[in-house]
Amino acid sequence: MSNIVIHSTLLLAVISTVPGCATQPPQQATQTISTQLIAQELLAMEESDQRLEHLVVNHDPQISEPGFFERKDQAQAKNAQRCKEIFNQIGYPTKSLVGQDASQAFWLLVQHADADPAFQEQVAIAMKPAVIQGEAPAGNLAMLTDRVRINTDRPQIYGSQVLYDMQNARAYPKPIQNPQSVDQRRSEVGLIPLWQYMNDMSELNHMVNQLQHKKDGITKPWTYPEGYTDW
Repeated sequence: MSNIVIHSTLLLAVISTVPGCATQPPQQATQTISTQLIAQELLAMEESDQRLEHLVVNHDPQISEPGFFERKDQAQAKNAQRCKEIFNQIGYPTKSLVGQDASQAFWLLVQHADADPAFQEQVAIAMKPAVIQGEAPAGNLAMLTDRVRINTDRPQIYGSQVLYDMQNARAYPKPIQNPQSVDQRRSEVGLIPLWQYMNDMSELNHMVNQLQHKKDGITKPWTYPEGYTDW
């Protein structure tokens, strides 16, 4: 049995022609409709992405079908390519541009674009001014930064990328740069302390792998003590 590790209708604008009502210039109206269509597309891609992820998390029988994970990878690669096209068209889709939900969807899809870390890094760079302007969450940038660094064989900064020890039901972070100060960095971007995050990940992965753990006699996940810092 394979071990599974878990890492956390828009309406088009109607331009009024009623006398006395403000109307948008044609170019601005076209741009508004375009970004709304992009938002709608991002939400649809996110729904498709999460449907596949949930099949894995829930041990759905479909994941045992030949070629399932290849199809999953292909779907995520297709989403990544479309995200790249959107990024090249409008830049980073901030919440003011496409709405908070669609902006979050774009980030999640890029987070899953592990086959293209160069694109992930390009997006991370573009996110920085968006975070400063309050147009994107600092925590999202932190997690994408970690993803980029792990995918390019560099130690992560915030400890968000994890491994899971099946024998002890214990989640633990992939290598971290300057681990002694990781909780300070996490606090600065609004993330919970790493010991708490690892306990959450241990509990989640224990639940996901509960059938195997039951066979192995592991009844509960590993728990790090409060304030643990020995990473």
